[in-house]
Amino acid sequence: MERHFRSTVLLAASAFGRIALDAVHLDIPDIEGLAAEADDAVAVGFHGTVCIHPSQVPVVRKAFRPSEEKLDWARRVLAAARTERGVFAFEGQMVDSPVLKHAEMMLRRAGES
Repeated sequence: MERHFRSTVLLAASAFGRIALDAVHLDIPDIEGLAAEADDAVAVGFHGTVCIHPSQVPVVRKAFRPSEEKLDWARRVLAAARTERGVFAFEGQMVDSPVLKHAEMMLRRAGES
């Protein structure tokens, strides 16, 4: 049932152009459980996870920070977009507006924009 509710939140947020925040992890000392939940939140498309204690913040930030490899890709694709118009191919993949927005979001998560 939880998966259903989380999916509904993601769909509604997307439909209305809003960010989707995952629910709090109530067991404050359970850092491993929080990390697993935050990793899952990233994987399914949440923009963040709500924290209820300062000890949770670094765990959630780590989960949502893109890898250096992904950040490097985001920088390169956005640089390539400066000389392209509309949809274009980049490193064998189609790039359109949602892909560029995703790249921008990754850089924002890393504090680069």
